[in-house]
Amino acid sequence: MTRQQQDLKCLDQLIADFGGIAGVREHVQAARRYLLGSAAGEYALSLELARESAGSVSNKAKRTEFKEILRELIAPGGRGGEPNAAATEIPHPGKVQPVMAH
Repeated sequence: MTRQQQDLKCLDQLIADFGGIAGVREHVQAARRYLLGSAAGEYALSLELARESAGSVSNKAKRTEFKEILRELIAPGGRGGEPNAAATEIPHPGKVQPVMAH
């Protein structure tokens, strides 16, 4: 599975779990659109805006989970941190080892 596919799966899960929270839903859905449209700059910005909207999640444990998933998506190996990462096969989520794209 490519990093883009993995990120898409994470974004879909965020939408399923947190889609009822207006500010969160808006930014995560935008990130998903930009990921699919290969708009790396806009994708990274949407992830950052979603992270900033985490305060809208009232349940502390869920808010922590939400922020952790976004942190992994924003990390230097993720699409939000590296425009060409979609072509790289790496495990996700969790600790990511740098991998050279072919």
